[in-house]
Amino acid sequence: MLPTAVALVCITACARGPSGQAGSLPSPLDAGVLRASQAPILGLPDILALDSLVGKRVRVLGWCVSAPGLLAGRRSGAWFLATPDTSIEVRGLVPLACGPTRIRQTLLLVFAQVVPSVPDSAERLLLRLPE
Repeated sequence: MLPTAVALVCITACARGPSGQAGSLPSPLDAGVLRASQAPILGLPDILALDSLVGKRVRVLGWCVSAPGLLAGRRSGAWFLATPDTSIEVRGLVPLACGPTRIRQTLLLVFAQVVPSVPDSAERLLLRLPE
């Protein structure tokens, strides 16, 4: 009976974090998000309104509305992701859905990091990350 009790205590202790509280998965809004599959899906209004998202990696839904002077696919630059009521600048790889004949036709899910558009600014932009 004693080995069973020791095993139970070990399992319970291993399931607790260093502070002694029950362990849980890290929040996807923590800086530790490394893969697109770990990042939360948010809307553009959230990106623009929540200061807590600056510096975080997220997935954002929207349509490509403009990629001025850029060709879609394998090209990097500034382009715009939008919903019916808002838009945001995205810097990075231009998706194929930003081709001149496909703009505003394909819903995109973009993995990106939220950053200020200029230092110490409340305005935001997205830096597209590889998926």
